[in-house]
Amino acid sequence: MEKKSAKIIIALVCILVLVVVAVALAGNDASEEVTYRETAVEYGELVVGVTESGSVDIGTVDQVFELDMSALQRAETTGSSGSRTTGGSGGTAVSAAGSTVDNSGFGVGMSGGMSGTMSGGMIGSGITGSTGSSTGSSGGIDMFSQIFNMAGGGSSASTDTIGNLTVSEVCVSVGQQVQEGDVLFLLNEETVTELKEELESNVDKAKADLEAVYADQEMSKLTAQYTYDSSVAYGEYADTEYNNTIKSLQDAVTEKEEALAEAKELLAGYQAQLTQAQADYAAAAQVLKNCTWSVDNTDKWDDTWGYVSGYQLMISARNSVDTLEQKVEQLERNVEQAQQNVDTCTTSLSQAKRSLESGKLNAQQTLELRQLAYDTAQETYDIAQAYLEDTAASQEEVYAEAQEKWDEFSSHIDGNAVRAKYNGVITSVNLEVGDSIGTNDTLVTLYDTDSVEMTITVDEDDMTDVAVGTEAKISLTAYPDTIFRASVSEISDASTDSGGNVTYEVTVILSGDVSGLFQGMTGDVTLITRRTEDVLYVSNRAIIREGTDSYVKIKDASGNIVKQKVTTGFSDGENAEIIEGLSEGDVVLIESKVNKS
Repeated sequence: MEKKSAKIIIALVCILVLVVVAVALAGNDASEEVTYRETAVEYGELVVGVTESGSVDIGTVDQVFELDMSALQRAETTGSSGSRTTGGSGGTAVSAAGSTVDNSGFGVGMSGGMSGTMSGGMIGSGITGSTGSSTGSSGGIDMFSQIFNMAGGGSSASTDTIGNLTVSEVCVSVGQQVQEGDVLFLLNEETVTELKEELESNVDKAKADLEAVYADQEMSKLTAQYTYDSSVAYGEYADTEYNNTIKSLQDAVTEKEEALAEAKELLAGYQAQLTQAQADYAAAAQVLKNCTWSVDNTDKWDDTWGYVSGYQLMISARNSVDTLEQKVEQLERNVEQAQQNVDTCTTSLSQAKRSLESGKLNAQQTLELRQLAYDTAQETYDIAQAYLEDTAASQEEVYAEAQEKWDEFSSHIDGNAVRAKYNGVITSVNLEVGDSIGTNDTLVTLYDTDSVEMTITVDEDDMTDVAVGTEAKISLTAYPDTIFRASVSEISDASTDSGGNVTYEVTVILSGDVSGLFQGMTGDVTLITRRTEDVLYVSNRAIIREGTDSYVKIKDASGNIVKQKVTTGFSDGENAEIIEGLSEGDVVLIESKVNKS
């Protein structure tokens, strides 16, 4: 009975607990409300990377007055100031630039028997040998220097002082937003007018000088013609010079060959005599040895006659050995001397052959140069003409430069105004009314929208896939719905903090429209280490995961909320790739619960 009562009590307690739990759950359900927010399926890219916070740093740019005031000073050439006289033989010819040419140098240097040989180099060609001069003993055809004299010539420069440009009005102030073409300063009209008139005058003067150079060309052409005629006359002697040089070198080789043959013959004779003498000496030495043995083994008391006769033979043999030894030594010296003579003759012959070969090359080169001067006299004349044309072209450049300076002036100064070259906010104005403007003077300083950067600190472990050029995306606090693009422009050296952590300072430079950014704006920089492009994606908050399956909630045609199964892929942490189950533009629901209390 007692056991049954205990079971009843336990059952009642359990029922009471269930009631309490049910009431509690009912109370919670009553205090929360489920709401839904719509979001659309989008098409684009998803990226992941290293994200750190940083602030915007906008660089500045200086607008500099780049008009080279010193370059506007006019350099006046004296090319047209030379006299225009032509020189006959032994006279002088005046080049277009006013320099004189000594015509006594024209013609062929013939006295001294063609003194411009191999040792003298190429007579009058301007190309010399190792010891030669550029002219023959009586002068030569220095045609190349004549050409350069015709086309060159000195010049002197005179400058016309140009007055300073002064500011009459400052049209901008610090903090002002300016656009390219806005007026920054107005200049004093008198100084601007003075400079304009000077530049226009320079154009006129350069044009007049150019016309004078054209006139001088006609005189210089006569000098070029004279050089042409001289080159043709000089080329007739090239073959004779070449043949004489080769013959002289070949004769030297033949002489050395004969001397070597004689030396070898003498050496062979001495060697034969030495061989015979050495054989005789060996035989005599054997006889002496035998005689000496006989004397040593004969008792002079028992066989006195035999001893005496043997002793006499031994003395005779020793004399023969001594004589032959001296002969061998003398012949060895003769052979050595003869060998040295052969070696000397061999060396001399080798030197003569090398001289012949190098002489052939030099003589051939000289011959070709002389023939070239002869055969290409017309071409040389044409070169001279080309140099004359270059002279005219140089003066044409002077004229073009004067015109260019006028155009450059006009590009820097519009009327009497200096205008902005950049868009931006002015941070400093560096000129006041009355100031003079000089070359490379800084006019104003503006924020440079082409140099907007952010620098973040990145741990060593996160630097694996980061390098200069790595792309980045930026989300600024001031523009939460806008993603800015950037790329890594600089990575600092590693540094270690007090905790031993190795970090790097990574700087990115922003691209695209950054006109709305200001110094110091904060935000997150994500260095992109992985990305997928051209995919469908939706917010991760819309994904419902049940085991291995994923779902989203959508509204059906009747407006009822239903679950739609989807297949997901890559995720950047905020959004998930939709591989299957949705299309671009589909609306899905993000579920959230709101506490009523």
